[in-house]
Amino acid sequence: MGEKKSRQIEMKNMCIAIMMMSAIMAVAGCGGASSPTGQTFDPRDTVVVPEWFTGEDSIAYIEDAVLQSPFTVKDLLGLAEVHTLEEAMYYYNNTEYAQDNPDDAARIVATPRDVAAVKLGNRFMRMGGLVSNKGNANDKLQWALAVNAALDTLRAAVPSLPADSAVGEIMRVVEKFSSETQMELNYMAYVSAMVEYYRTIETYRQWLHDLPAALKPLAQKEYEAWHELNEARNAFWNDVSYRQEWYSMKPMEIHGFYETLATDRRNELELERGIVLQGKPYVKKGATVSAAQWEKWIADNSVPEDIDLLKEMGDKERIPSDSLVAERVKTLKSAFSKWLAARQAFAAALPEDKGKSYDNLTADIHRHMIRKIED
Repeated sequence: MGEKKSRQIEMKNMCIAIMMMSAIMAVAGCGGASSPTGQTFDPRDTVVVPEWFTGEDSIAYIEDAVLQSPFTVKDLLGLAEVHTLEEAMYYYNNTEYAQDNPDDAARIVATPRDVAAVKLGNRFMRMGGLVSNKGNANDKLQWALAVNAALDTLRAAVPSLPADSAVGEIMRVVEKFSSETQMELNYMAYVSAMVEYYRTIETYRQWLHDLPAALKPLAQKEYEAWHELNEARNAFWNDVSYRQEWYSMKPMEIHGFYETLATDRRNELELERGIVLQGKPYVKKGATVSAAQWEKWIADNSVPEDIDLLKEMGDKERIPSDSLVAERVKTLKSAFSKWLAARQAFAAALPEDKGKSYDNLTADIHRHMIRKIED
């Protein structure tokens, strides 16, 4: 009996660790479909749930398995609100931990504000994971709207919280309840990157909303092309350039870079707003990237950063195959071509002076792309 209980605890801990890194997301409230016999058929009944998923976690597992794009705000807000952040709060506030770690337990106590922030974090990460795994560019816009609704709930629960800092509560509570192991630091970097990514998507959503009607379809195509390019670039780095999974800080570093890219794009969108809506001129900051420079950057990054060490280790499994590299390169080049064409079409629809400024900004954005993850 003791051995079985120990195994159950071990499996639960394993589950928590997996959830922390992969952010298993789900929705409560998926509609059923009618069978040929006229009886209601619920696709949730077809999902086999691993035994270590219990309670609301099992609901989350099921809903994640059956929900597909396109998502609505209602779908996303229906997500089950169980997440490893709650496990962290329990970890630091249970009797056994308090007895073994009195100093730490006295320092880390969950306040009502923490509870509200954890609820926001649960919804934010579940919704974000679902649209990242199964959604497209338009689903990301729905995610931004759903997060905005969740932020309104937090502000209602914590009236003293400044409106412009509400989303920052997610990182505050994650940092408060972290014991700063490498695994938790990696997870914190992932959450932080997701927060900045949300801010960028929300900036895009507002940009699409504020544009004149004639420009909205062109801006929508640019947004969708940027989303495709961002996904392709991230897959290229993750699967090829920075593939070395044995490096424990890799997730923290790469998510830190993704956070920088999201922040950069948000700042670029503000420049585009100034060009298009306010007539502010933009002068190119650097030389335009040539086709040869672009090709060289791709070639230089088409092997793992530490490929010599990987070969020395003799672990061929961690060196991407030629076919994988070719696939990622093809996708990246195709996505870049679509993005460039979308931006050229948008610039062509602007008055000449604004179009020139927009093209100048496009050239600088392109130049920022050909860089490696910074030290």
